Amino acid sequence: MTEFVGFLRGGPARDLSPEEAQQTLERYLAWNAARTPSPGGGGLSRQGRVVDGLSVSDGPFAEGAEVVGGFITIEATSLDEATKIFGDHPHLEFGTIEVRKIGEKGCED
Repeated sequence: MTEFVGFLRGGPARDLSPEEAQQTLERYLAWNAARTPSPGGGGLSRQGRVVDGLSVSDGPFAEGAEVVGGFITIEATSLDEATKIFGDHPHLEFGTIEVRKIGEKGCED
């Protein structure tokens, strides 16, 4: 099995009531519970720093649709299978999921 990461990217901002937020959390937890425990994942803070080799600045300052709000790692046999696994994730109601293979030797196809 190969590890893949799904980067949860934001979409248009939505205000959820406390009940909707709780239901959303429960759907996320149920999605995770229905799968073999993943090697890792989690939410990301809104604050961070951008390092470009010459300087460090506050950021990231990206449009809402570009912000990576979290990540989930899964195991799958191929990119197609990983895409299918993420295809029913509840986050898709709020944004997109970018699926990538985690390279065993650094960057690889």
